[in-house]
Amino acid sequence: RSNDKGGSIPKIAWKKLKQILTRKSDDSAELKQKKRAIALTILRANAAMILKQGSLLLGWAYATSRATRMGHSIVAAHQMGLSIWMLFSYALDGISVAAQVLMAREYEELRIVENNSDEKFAGQKKKVRSLSVYMMTASLIQGLIVSAAVLLLYKLQPSFILTNDPAVRTNLLQLFPHLSAQMTLVSATLVAEALTVGGGRFKWLAFGTTVSSLVAMTRLRLSTSLIGIWSGGIVSLFLGRLITALLAVLDMNGFIPRRNA
Repeated sequence: RSNDKGGSIPKIAWKKLKQILTRKSDDSAELKQKKRAIALTILRANAAMILKQGSLLLGWAYATSRATRMGHSIVAAHQMGLSIWMLFSYALDGISVAAQVLMAREYEELRIVENNSDEKFAGQKKKVRSLSVYMMTASLIQGLIVSAAVLLLYKLQPSFILTNDPAVRTNLLQLFPHLSAQMTLVSATLVAEALTVGGGRFKWLAFGTTVSSLVAMTRLRLSTSLIGIWSGGIVSLFLGRLITALLAVLDMNGFIPRRNA
């Protein structure tokens, strides 16, 4: 009996060791899978953001190239208008950063409680919808404020912004109302896209950016005046992106039915 007992000890020890090694292997495989999922999410996010920023820069470059074909006074007014646009759009972009961070936190929490009680899931879903409405409302308010600020500049016509060249000055003043109207559009677009990124809807963002860029390029190619460039091509670029981003936000909030596989 003592020999049997002595022989069984190594067997038990070997079984225990196999269990430990198998558990570690399973844990390692699960950890690798999680790391791979995180890496893919980061890659998708980076690809979407690169496409978003790249399409915007490409759109501006093409718009400028179209303006150069219309004369020096046109391209000068276009560049001055672009500088004013960028100054105010950077100010508008601040709230979009907050929207993205807050939505990422709330939507991740929604995913966590998705398989929990219906009460918790419904409560978190309500938070996501409330945040979406709040941020879009804030984007419209700040957009209207900035639009009013641009109109004020148009009325005051400060010398440090306008040029002494009469042709350039005339073209720039004609552009101001369009710059003013676009500030509200830009504000809503930036925040809607930030909510889209926060909710992980990168495919929506990539699709909207690509399609709106193609439409904008076509409109820019057909433009024959400075006003046509801004009211046609640039508006098409942001309007297309806004519509797609809003659809993505609706999808995040469960308003767009999904097809069953």
